[in-house]
Formats: sequence, C-alpha cells, structure tokens
Amino acid sequence: MKHARTGGPDIAFRVGRRVVSAVADDMSTMQRVGAGVVAALVAVSPFGAWNKVEAQADPIVAGTAVEVGPFDVTVLRAVLADELGSLVPAPGNHMFAVVADVVNTGDVPELSSTLGNAVPAPEGVGIVALDPFAGLDTDASADPSVDPSAGSDEAEDAEEAELPSATILNVKDATSTRVLNPGVTYQIALIWEQSGEWTGDEIPLRVLELAWIDESRLSLDNGYWLPADLAFEGPIKVKDNRGMSEEGQA
Repeated sequence: MKHARTGGPDIAFRVGRRVVSAVADDMSTMQRVGAGVVAALVAVSPFGAWNKVEAQADPIVAGTAVEVGPFDVTVLRAVLADELGSLVPAPGNHMFAVVADVVNTGDVPELSSTLGNAVPAPEGVGIVALDPFAGLDTDASADPSVDPSAGSDEAEDAEEAELPSATILNVKDATSTRVLNPGVTYQIALIWEQSGEWTGDEIPLRVLELAWIDESRLSLDNGYWLPADLAFEGPIKVKDNRGMSEEGQA
C-alpha cells in the first residue's frame, strides 16, 4: 500500500533552495571509500515479509516499493560487517546497513538527508550514539534525567534522542550520496555503528511519512519535507557477514 503524496512545490524555488543547501553542507561530505563496502553490501539475501501490528503502519515487504514523500523506496536487505570501506567501528563493535533502491519521483533534486530523516536508527538493538559518553547500553533507570516512575515510554524517548542519523552511501561506487536526482534509481546503504554485544537475526525498521511544508509557522524556512507519522514498520532479517574477507563477500 502506498501513502498519498502531498502537493508538489514550485520547481524554481525548490531548485534554488537545494543548491544553497548543497553548497552550505559541502564541507561535511564524506570522501570516497574503499570498494570493500560494495562487496559487503551486495553479497546478501533479502529479508521476508512482516505482518503489521499497528493499524497506522503498513508492513515492509522485501522487493516492494513504498512511497515516502518524493521517493519510491524498495528495501532490499540488511547486513552486518566488520567494517565498510572507510567506516571503521570502535573495537568490539561492527557496522549495520540497510540497503535499498531509491527513486526520486519528483521534478527536482532532493537531498539524501531528506530520506535519512524518514528512516530513524532502529531502537533497542545497540546502535551506537553520536556521543561516545552516552552509550545506548547504559541502563535508562540510572539516568537522572529519566524518572523511573514515568514508565517505559519516557525511558525509550531518552534512548531514541541519542541515536544518530544514518551515513548514506551509494552502493554502486562506494561514495557518499548527497543528492538524489529525479528519475534515477540509486542503490543506497543507510549505515550505523552497532554494539558488538547485540545478538539476533532481525532488527526492527521504521519508516516515517514525509509531509510537504509549504509555509512554516515555526521558522522562516518554507518549502521543505518534514518527517511526520509512522508509515511503515517491520523486522528486517539480518545477514551476518562479520569475519568474511573481501573476496568472500563479493
């Protein structure tokens, strides 16, 4: 089931906004990474379907495109690896990646970070926080900012706030993908560092709806996509490629 798209913005305005955003963000662009990332992400099999448990969330089905704002997204597979090119985890950890085909179905380029905002890091599975001193393995009940009497929801919110956005790479050439052009199919990997203490064969994935904001009442920035309600949800079966050589991953 696809979710309805919101109305498209003025093309000239959106093109200008993306050019400015791309220039401003250029200094944070990742450099080319090794070909090992391609081998690690290609040699895995897709995961199976899922029966939805919430009325508002449609299931994620391997190989089936879902509509996420200006994108058609087809989740293909998930993989664990010791490292992915230049992305090297801390000792004892590993890299976790979700691989998907993505098509920008709009009329203007879109930043890949827009899609990244719609795919938050999986919760409760040891994704490493941006702040190395605020690891997700810390017991939420020991955090003075979390009231134990408030129940599990507040503890989960505290943990979620620490989770980083994904690093997005193009699987074809192992480079950072910042702009998704209209009508082009990109195979991308959304990558996070994961604690080596995690065990399991599947990880929950959530995809949020992207709503078009024509005029913002909260800021001076108008005309952008904003993450909204949960749109799709389901467990991803994970292929463990840790310990494999680059030759074995090809």
